[in-house]
Formats: sequence, C-alpha cells, structure tokens
Amino acid sequence: MSAQELVDIVTRDDDVIKTVPRQVMRAEHLPHRASYIVVLDARGRVLVEVRTLSKDYAPGLFDACVGGVVQSGEDPVVSAGRELFEEIGVKPEQVHLQYLGKQIIPYQKRPESFVMAYLFIAQGDFISVRQKSEVSGIMYLTPAELRSLKASCTYDSVIAFEEALKRAIEQGYLKE
Repeated sequence: MSAQELVDIVTRDDDVIKTVPRQVMRAEHLPHRASYIVVLDARGRVLVEVRTLSKDYAPGLFDACVGGVVQSGEDPVVSAGRELFEEIGVKPEQVHLQYLGKQIIPYQKRPESFVMAYLFIAQGDFISVRQKSEVSGIMYLTPAELRSLKASCTYDSVIAFEEALKRAIEQGYLKE
C-alpha cells in the first residue's frame, strides 16, 4: 500500500468520476471501491485479522474480512485475489472464492460518503502467512464469537461480514 497508489472515486451507481492518490481519498473521505472477503475454514470459523498500528484506517482494530481498497482500473475480483495473497499469503486458487455482489457501506461518521463494497466469501483450509506491515495477527472465531467482538472491529468489515454471510446463505453457498 502506498499513499501515492491511485484510487477511483465513484458514484452510488459505481461509475468512476475521477482518480486520486489514496492519501487524498482518505483525507477527503471520498467514495471508493473496496473488496471484502469473508474467509472461512472447513469448520465454518471466520479468519479475523488484527490490523497493525501503522494502518491509515482503523489501526489496531480487528477486521472481520480480508480485503482492501480496489486500485484504479483494477477488476474487483482481481483485487480480492490480490488482497488474499498480500494479507494472508493465500492464492485465490487455494480457496473457493465466490463473488456475492456489491453493497454501499456508508462511512460511520460521514454517512454522505461511502465505500462501494464488493463482497466475497472464500472457503478452504490452508496455512496463512500474514503480511507483517498490515496484519499483526490472525485468529479463527465462530460467527457468534466474532459478533460478540464487533465493537473492537472495523465498522465497515462488520457490515460487510454480515451482508456477505446473509448473501452466501441466500445464494446457497452456505447453510444456516
């Protein structure tokens, strides 16, 4: 991740209206795209990341999803695969990665702005290797355990987690 990384700014219809450096997007709280991947092991436990203290957004909190900002011009499916590999060392072909659609997630303190969330679920058993610059630790929790810690999680990852699980059940990828 680089502060000079370019990010597409989007409308609520997901149309690109301009491209800016990541640091401008963060500073001005501009609407952008991000991938959110709920990662489940064979027992149905959720991989939860502990964010490093050096992150530009929500340092030190838990992430209910693997993911991140979609780079300018990047396909969201490619972004999801890149994020899986960057953050936990898992190649997309090592898991069953399923796209579940997109959702607008309003900023917690600025509801006029938002993230265009591309939701995914990834299932499989693998050995993960965390990216030390972004992920301080990894743990597996049941969905109920994760929900009990939601106050310690990033706001957007909890919303994405809940919506992705709901859609995965509705679309037949998971059982209730």
